[in-house]
Order: sequence, then C-alpha cells, then structure tokens
Amino acid sequence: MADSSAMTRETLFQTLCEHWQHTEDAIAAAGEHFDKPGYDGWTVGDIFRHLTSIAHDTASQVREMVATGEHILSTAEENEAGVARFRTLDYKMLRIELNTAHGVVWMYIQRFSDEDLAQRYKMGDGDIGLGELLGLLGQHESWHMADALKAAGLEESTVVPLETAHRWA
Repeated sequence: MADSSAMTRETLFQTLCEHWQHTEDAIAAAGEHFDKPGYDGWTVGDIFRHLTSIAHDTASQVREMVATGEHILSTAEENEAGVARFRTLDYKMLRIELNTAHGVVWMYIQRFSDEDLAQRYKMGDGDIGLGELLGLLGQHESWHMADALKAAGLEESTVVPLETAHRWA
C-alpha cells in the first residue's frame, strides 16, 4: 500500500545529494585524522568505511526488499565485515569509493516513481516506505559523519566543498 505522505523523488534526490556531498567533503577534511579513535572500537576512518560499505550494499538491499517485501537490518557482524572490506583504503581512495557507491545508488533509484517510493515494506515489527528508508540512510550517513568529525576534533566549518567525479549538491 502506498503512503500519501511519502517523500517525492525530487525531494529524496535533493536530500540524498546534499547528505552525500557533505559526507564526501567531510572525508577529505578528516583525512589526516583517520587513525584517531572514534567509538565502539572504530577509528575515524572506520566510521567512513562503514558508510562506504552501507552505500555499496544499498542497491542490492533495495532489490531484495522489493523482491521479498521486507527490509532486514544489518547485524553488528555484517557492519564489522563491511568496515574490514575497506580498511586498506586511505582517505583519498575511500572518498573516491564512496562517490562511486553513491553514483550506483543514484542510478538505481532513478527507476522508481513517487508511487514506488511510497510503497510500504515490512521492517522489524512495523513497516517502512522505500523513499523513507532511503531518506533514513541519508540521515544515518549524516549522523555518522558528524560523529567522525567530532572524534577527529574537527568543527563543521572545516568541511569545504571539493570537486568529485559526481558533484551531488
């Protein structure tokens, strides 16, 4: 069933692109601090590696959700494996990798209409709209990005727009 209060494609893309660009720019700002402790045993760099892993997995998770009617949240073990997958990348390469992953998600969700984005899927004990889920993933990225900057000891003002292959905002 569709939810009439769902986010439109245009609003979703604008919101995601703003989140994405800011995170990519934050990687550059925090780059020299990647080895500083973050939280839960992760470094500043690991926080950004987690976000890169999530971005890489988003399109396949959406395909699975559409196919099964349910969104399954990642486990702590899956999150750790995702961080490990990108642990060899320094901040310059990780920024490129995240930009590429964002591009894949952007291309994939171009297929969806407002009605598709409003479609509800089971998640835990409740349900969630596809657009709502994608919006939450953007917020998740922003929250972790802020945590990484804090752990690096950096102010928000240190994040400045930089050129990337895909300039999102």
